[in-house]
Amino acid sequence: MRSVLAMFGLSVLLATLVAFAVCPQSCFGQAWTPPRGEGEYAIVFQDLYTTKHTLGDGSRVNAGHVTLLGLVNSVDFGITDKLAVTLAFPVGMGIYNGKSPHLLPIDNGNFHGGLQDFGIGLRYNLISRPVMFTPFVLSTYPMTNYQHFAHSAIGSDAWEARVGFTVGHRFETHLRNAYFQTQYSYSISEEFMNIRPHRNRFNGEFGYFLSPRLALRALAVSQVMTNGLEIPQDYPIRKPDNPLWRQHDRISRVDFVDVGGGVSYSLTRSMDLFGSLLTMPWGTNGHALKTGVSLGINWTFRTPWARPQLAYQPGSNREGWQTQINQPPQMQCAH
Repeated sequence: MRSVLAMFGLSVLLATLVAFAVCPQSCFGQAWTPPRGEGEYAIVFQDLYTTKHTLGDGSRVNAGHVTLLGLVNSVDFGITDKLAVTLAFPVGMGIYNGKSPHLLPIDNGNFHGGLQDFGIGLRYNLISRPVMFTPFVLSTYPMTNYQHFAHSAIGSDAWEARVGFTVGHRFETHLRNAYFQTQYSYSISEEFMNIRPHRNRFNGEFGYFLSPRLALRALAVSQVMTNGLEIPQDYPIRKPDNPLWRQHDRISRVDFVDVGGGVSYSLTRSMDLFGSLLTMPWGTNGHALKTGVSLGINWTFRTPWARPQLAYQPGSNREGWQTQINQPPQMQCAH
């Protein structure tokens, strides 16, 4: 079985990792939108480590270890109280350690990387009671023409367009310190070998504020594709000079479920720290993520056309700050 997967690389999963893993989920799917003229700037670091590959039937084999490191700068800004725009600029690098390199020198055991896929998204809060209902659209485009056929490739070098919605709610009666967000999106990607991948993605988050500053979160992420090829049966020739195999990262049917948790802490009324840890209990035709670690910091900013803030009165109970802090933190996912 290992010989079957000798050329099976990291790229199978990277089509989702670039737009959905490295970039914080708050970038493109929060149910809540910033007030007019206000926004957030975030820096997120992510370390994704894989030791197993998954086949079409869900079984796992050892075909080398892969580490992906990513750094994302993103801006989320409220155009109106209901309409928000988000921009994301990711860079990444990867390293492969194994006996079956895809492409040299990229898979030579050293880190290789560069610019990834620029993301732009819009979301609109359509309903705010009894739950927040916020549809969104998102597109990602490669910022450079990078190599995708490699274990340690940083992406699939293909555009993707996504449409979806997020439902969120902050409990006001029972479990007053809790909130949830759920998200669904449907996406299509660039066509290769007469195959255009279609992906259904589902996110779930449940959070609880232990204090006005500290929140814990339970996370779940999944993807179900409606088309794509299976490994190994749909790739009878797995050699670099085979055109079909060179596109397997773009056209394979990659399904998965990731679960984990996270924490966020408000340092000040304008600065938050957050982190998450996820792992993959099940998946097909990709890499079985062993650990996906995200660490980030975000700053809230205001522009001259934002609404005036209420002045802080010394000796008050700082209700305004607590209200701001108690907004659900960013959704952080490893896919």
